[in-house]
Amino acid sequence: MACMLLFCCFVVRGQAGAPKVCLDSVRVRLERAARLDSTYFSEIDLSIGHLSIGELLRNIARVHGVNLCVKVDEGRMVTCNFNRARLIDLLYFLCREYNLELDVVGNIISLSEPVPLVVAPREPKIEADSTKKRLYYDLLDDGLVAVMKRVTALTGEHVVIPKSLYGNRVSGYSAGLPVLEAIRTLASVNGLEIERDKNGVWRFEAPLPPAGGNPALASSYVKRRNFTPDQVNVDSTGRVSVSLNRGNIHDVVLEIFERLGMSRLFLTSLDQQTSVFVKDVDVPTLLNVLFAGTPFTYQVEGGIYIFGSTTKDKTLVTTRVVPLRYRTVDKVVELIPTALKPAGTQVQMFAEQNSIIVSGTSRQVELVERFLESIDQSVPLVTIEVLIVDSKKSVIHEVGIEAGIGKDGPATTAGTLSPGVNMSLSATSINRLINSFNGFGSINLGKVTPDFYMSLQALEATGNIELRSTPKLSTLNGHSATLKSGETKYYKEVQTNYYGSQTPVPSESYTWKPVEANLKLDITPFVSRNGKITLQVKIEQSQFTEREGKIDEEAPPGAVTRSFESQVQVRDGEMVLLGGIDNNTREKSSSGIPFIARIPVLKWLFGKTKNNKVDQKLNVFIKPSVIY
Repeated sequence: MACMLLFCCFVVRGQAGAPKVCLDSVRVRLERAARLDSTYFSEIDLSIGHLSIGELLRNIARVHGVNLCVKVDEGRMVTCNFNRARLIDLLYFLCREYNLELDVVGNIISLSEPVPLVVAPREPKIEADSTKKRLYYDLLDDGLVAVMKRVTALTGEHVVIPKSLYGNRVSGYSAGLPVLEAIRTLASVNGLEIERDKNGVWRFEAPLPPAGGNPALASSYVKRRNFTPDQVNVDSTGRVSVSLNRGNIHDVVLEIFERLGMSRLFLTSLDQQTSVFVKDVDVPTLLNVLFAGTPFTYQVEGGIYIFGSTTKDKTLVTTRVVPLRYRTVDKVVELIPTALKPAGTQVQMFAEQNSIIVSGTSRQVELVERFLESIDQSVPLVTIEVLIVDSKKSVIHEVGIEAGIGKDGPATTAGTLSPGVNMSLSATSINRLINSFNGFGSINLGKVTPDFYMSLQALEATGNIELRSTPKLSTLNGHSATLKSGETKYYKEVQTNYYGSQTPVPSESYTWKPVEANLKLDITPFVSRNGKITLQVKIEQSQFTEREGKIDEEAPPGAVTRSFESQVQVRDGEMVLLGGIDNNTREKSSSGIPFIARIPVLKWLFGKTKNNKVDQKLNVFIKPSVIY
């Protein structure tokens, strides 16, 4: 007996809409409220874009002083532009366009969503013949679980459905297929896979996504798992929260992009298990988290997300120009860690726009960009005031009388009487002085020889010299600032060359060579977050000394160098003494006739005393200030 079989399948998605609001009733209620409150006849100018209906109505009530009770879904957005529209007409327009229910109590208007119609759940239409060998069904978007329960009750076949397929719905028509073939056909036409084990138990499975880089195969991937709001949630602003244990990356991406209505293209299936928990993140951040440790990547072109593999899809390369706001681009490429620049990622400097050009996968580009943002901070400017004080105090006492006979002929009377006595008397002057004493009583001193001389010295000198040098330096945090100031002297260097072998002829040539005496400062500041400044300081000061003795005028000048190196930490605007060098000299000498030179007063007549005291100090003060 031939068996006629007709089988067809179609899928319908959606749900029964809410009942249509009676607009005539809305108009009557609005006019009743307007008669009680003429404010509803006032005109309004309105221009809004992408604002929720609830927020719009609340703003109208607040501005125009009317009583509106709003019970509308905040997720419904409105964009409109009205000029000189009456408030009563605007409310009627919103009720008509957005199917809102309106009720009036006095001059109070209440707007709400219409109560949805309660539709009784549809029972799957499934029957079996008396022998339970043939199955009849007429399914239209019926739940998979309810259908399989009915099949099991009629045929006795045991069916196992995984939890991931509880939300799936199936459609199809059968007019008497054998039970086993009817079950397999129902699963096949609805994109499901089913197998029967050796114990006769049917087990449903979602089909595996196709492998390879064929876009046509990748785009035909069928989602195997539906997620609850606790597992995958997308709010009205596009922020995503995901809490999954052992979820498929491809399923997660499809779920999110379907909810957001975003365009996508899969060059490769993203079939890989993952466990992830993120809260309130944007889509690029979620994709970077999902693809971490996987060969998957993505690229955005014209708002379309293109997904693929880094090993197969070499065309998925993202190039981005990252401008720097606070620091210069010089040497920034050297600071990027090697881990952020794997093979295939290129980073180069774009000096003309103070930017960095990054090329690679989207995830690697994001990592490099975040690193550049973290180091692109304002670099403090440090101004350093240096005070160098070089003071010299000296006290000299010289007292005594010196007399003798000159070797080079008669001496000449000369010297000074102020500010100190330093006289040299000739024999003629001394004889005149002696003659002035002769004739007093029995005094007769006689005369001295023509070569006789006498020196009188009585001098007290005090010196106080203080030199102050106050250079100022400015440099960026972590960079060295160097100051060099001084003078240069030249000395003559003579070179003699001999030409000829039999009778050598000398030839002299000379050059002038420089010698420098400088004050050199080298300071490197490091500003910490607690406001303290660490300074690495190097100071060197050199000075020329006077030529003493019989030194040729063209010989190199002598020099004295004082330097020190230190590392200190100070607060912003605080002055600190870095170091000081003290040089104290004490000189005390006397000469005269033995024994008599030790007697007070007489030692000044028959001897000479010298007392010299010199105190020299070099102090360096430093004061750094930070300018942000």
